[in-house]
Amino acid sequence: MMRWWTAVVTLTVTGLALPGAPAVGATKVGAGDPVAAIQRQRVKGHGVRITEYRTLNSDAISGWGRFEPVKGAVGFGDGKVVASDFWDHQLGEAGVRLVCIGERLWECDPKTKRPKGKRWVAIKEPCVSRLETGNLRLDEPAVLAAVLVTTTTTKASDAYDGSPTTLHEGSISFRQLWNVRPELRGSSVRDAHADWEIDWRLWIGKDGLIRRAWSKWREPLPDEVKHLGAGQEWMGLVKDVRYSDWGMKLTIKPPPAAQTIASGRLKY
Repeated sequence: MMRWWTAVVTLTVTGLALPGAPAVGATKVGAGDPVAAIQRQRVKGHGVRITEYRTLNSDAISGWGRFEPVKGAVGFGDGKVVASDFWDHQLGEAGVRLVCIGERLWECDPKTKRPKGKRWVAIKEPCVSRLETGNLRLDEPAVLAAVLVTTTTTKASDAYDGSPTTLHEGSISFRQLWNVRPELRGSSVRDAHADWEIDWRLWIGKDGLIRRAWSKWREPLPDEVKHLGAGQEWMGLVKDVRYSDWGMKLTIKPPPAAQTIASGRLKY
């Protein structure tokens, strides 16, 4: 069950990468306005460094299990997230590097044998780069604003990335989230579970930039794997994402064509 879930996450949740160039510092905006702060960061040639921790409760026997962190960065351009480049050490023997530019995806698994000179595989499945903790997109102004409206607690908290932060926390239902992300409706949570909630926490610096984003929620198990839940008909998920070096210089480029092979040409 753990392997099944990891494979799903690999294709649907992107937004991490390799270390980029030295940071140039976060853009200063009005304090306490993370929606505007993140919008101001989405400048071509810049990005943010990310470390994501994933925890899963897939069945009544195994309980909660934590994965190896995913590390990397996302790149900005045209006022949005345009690319990501990250290492997922939960995949393969030594981790797998995944590069997403637009909707194009490339994979590098250093421990898997490839044709001579080919380090990269071009994957047919489209990918999406985003700033997200769970289903809560931080790079989409309407989504982030809807999340912040559900704040129930605000208090001073720890420093992250050298910045003192204020912790904002609350809960948002899937029904509320569908109002600003209608494409999620029916994807994994249907009307019968629309009132299930996503608990969230955001650690926000004085400059309005999010330094840490945490979310915890349940989703009903798909019918085809429900028997794997050992009587538990849902899976629990936690995403804990750290953001650092906002405004760092970063340009994510496709792998060299000479080192790339299409997935359809591989022989298994």
